[in-house]
Formats: sequence, C-alpha cells, structure tokens
Amino acid sequence: MPDIPIIDALFSALINNDKDALDDIESQRAAECAFLRAVICTDAPGAIDLELGLSVASSEYVTPFFEGPRAFFMSAGASLQARLTGGRSNALIDFSLSFDSNFAEKMRAAIAGENIQQVDRNRVNEVLMLKARNRNVQFDVLPFLIENTRLTRDNPRNERPLNTLIAFRMLDHLDWDAFRDDPSHFVFDVPCEELKASLRPEAVAFLSELQTSGNVIRHEARSAGTQAMLLRFARLWHEKRKPDKRRILGDLLHFSIHHLGAVPLTELHLIWSGMTSDLGAQFFGPITGRSKTMLEDVRGMAWDMTLLRVLEKNATASRLGSFFIPYFVSIDRRWRHLLRLNPVTMMLIDDAHRRVLFARADEPAFQRILEECTQTELQAEMTPEKVEARRRAAQTTQLDAMRQLVAEEENLWLEQVSRQTASETK
Repeated sequence: MPDIPIIDALFSALINNDKDALDDIESQRAAECAFLRAVICTDAPGAIDLELGLSVASSEYVTPFFEGPRAFFMSAGASLQARLTGGRSNALIDFSLSFDSNFAEKMRAAIAGENIQQVDRNRVNEVLMLKARNRNVQFDVLPFLIENTRLTRDNPRNERPLNTLIAFRMLDHLDWDAFRDDPSHFVFDVPCEELKASLRPEAVAFLSELQTSGNVIRHEARSAGTQAMLLRFARLWHEKRKPDKRRILGDLLHFSIHHLGAVPLTELHLIWSGMTSDLGAQFFGPITGRSKTMLEDVRGMAWDMTLLRVLEKNATASRLGSFFIPYFVSIDRRWRHLLRLNPVTMMLIDDAHRRVLFARADEPAFQRILEECTQTELQAEMTPEKVEARRRAAQTTQLDAMRQLVAEEENLWLEQVSRQTASETK
C-alpha cells in the first residue's frame, strides 16, 4: 500500500502528538516536506505575536482567523535560514483584512464622502487606521464581491458591487500619513470625482470577469452544497424529540459522501461544535430553534460558512514563501461569534500539490468522533484512494446539481414540517 500523502501524515502526527510518526517522517520522508509550509499557534513566548503591534484585539469588529496569540511559522526557506544563522530566521508576514457586505458598504459610503451615521464613520476610521499604522495590512474586498456577484448577474443595473470596488481601489491613492494625522477627511492624489471616473473602466472589466469566474462559481456551488447540508441537519435535528448528536454527525457524513461527493470538514466541524457547545447555539439557532424563516436563514448561514472558506484560501496565499494572516471585518455579531466558535490552531500547506489542511481548537476530539462515525459501512469510503478521488471531484462540483439538491432538501423539510404539524393537531 503506498504511503498516504505527506501532508496527511504530518497533520495526523502533529494533532495526535505522535512522536514515533514524526520521527518516521523525519527519517523516511524528509525530502517530501520541502514544499510544505505550516502555521502552528502557541502561547510560547518565543513565537511570533500574530498581531505584530496592530492592536486588532482592541477592535470589536475585527476577528482573527487563527487562535494565536502567537505562532510558529515553518517553511523550507525558514528552516534553511535558521540552519545558516544558528537558529534564527525571518518570516515574511502580510496581514489581510477581509470585509463582509455590511462593513464594505459602510467603507464605500465613508470613502465616497456620503453622509453616514457617526458611529459607522468611527467604525470605518478605526479599521482604516490599522493600515495607516502598518502598510503591510492588505484590504480584501473579494468576500463581499463573491457574495454580491449574483446580484449584479440578476440585475445588471445594480451598481452596488461596482461602486464598492471603486471605493476600495481609491485607497491605493490615499495619503495615509495625512489620514493618520487627521482621519476626519480623505486626501487623494487626484480630486475625488476624477479618481472615481479613472478607476471605473478597470473595475467594470474586473467585475465582468468575476461573474463568469470559475473560482466564484465554485464558491457558489460550495455555498449551495452547504445550504443542502444545513437543511439535512435541520431535518435530522427535529426528527426526534431528543436529537442523537453522534447519529446526526454520522448521517451528515453519509450525506456528504453520497450526495455532495465530498467531505466538508470545516462545515461538519462547525456543526458538531454547534450541537455540543452552548457557544454554537447563537449561530445555529435558526435551525435548532426551528425559526419560521428558517429556509431563508439557512441560505444566509450557508454563505457565512462559505466565506470561512474564502478566509482559508486567503491564509494559503504566498509571495515567495511568505505567510498571510487573515482577519475578518464585520458588524454582524452572529458572524463574529461563528469565527470565534472554533478558531484555527494549525495550518499545513502543500504548495507542490496545492492542498491545505486546518486543525481547529478541539481537533483531536473531533477526529476521534469522525473515526467512530466511519466504523460502519462508511469505512470502505475512507480509503486513501477514495478520499483523494473526492478531493479531485470537489474541484468540479456543478452549481446546477447543488441547486437541485437544495430544492430537494427544501421539499423534504416542508414535508416533514407538514407531517409533524398534522400529528400535533390530532
């Protein structure tokens, strides 16, 4: 039997603290680790402070992707540098602030000089000041654009995404020193209206490409798949008076393999955390509480969870072996709660095979639960060959197929509600 992929072997060894496995990787498979990068969170004083003096923890609206508070950054380049310098190396780190729709809109209005509430203007200035203090901070509006591309597709006259994109690109022309000294107004290198007009053609072209982008369509397909899984979760949760949480996770795993064609570990982990922790009640409340607007709520929840995937992708970005530390900016308290529900404690990246694995706060316990759930007929589906096949298939998930699955799950949910309502009225 061939060795499992090196990233899987190292991931398992690290989360289980398996020293024998780590020794085996070092002696037998060290060469395969040349294209791996890792971020491992820790509270050890010798690690790198993830905030790097940005004071993002002081901002209510900025939520970290990694648990922190510090982390070890490892790569072949860093290891070589450490060997040459007697144990010291430098990690190239950039920060990425990703914006949800609400905050992006407030940012656009403030930059465009529109009248907005002072509380919102203060929020915008607070976040902008992070970049004014450290130019390594990158602003990422892609999550907003991915979420809103379909609006423009359905209504070409909707210029909300276009105007927001233009506003963010105006920041490339902002005098940041002047803003830091006086955040009450923006100073650009050309007059504001002239700048907007000059940026518009390129922004129009970018959004036009985005509407047909395979990457965006894959995110839409993923969101639809997550929506279908959340609907299945709702049915399973309300099937009996006292939900069997392990059985529900096993059924969702079965649903993922046989209907989604992939095992979305991030989403399954969050659902498990939501079922087993009081902390998860807030985000998953529309499902577990059986909201009257649940079908609509679930669609929004699916997009929220999909944006987590966008953050994951941001975290894997590399410039000559550098590392990106993503943060998410949102006014939505429920969304910020979701991010804090189960933060990432470790990230492994295989740049050669373009793969990434994440471990979250309770990863060992969750992996044990997953293993228990697969000690059934699903065990045959967890061979390295089938796992790899699903990973490849997940890259070509069809949006129409996922939308059809959503429609089927919605109908099944409505049928279940109808039966239960009829039974309760007898």
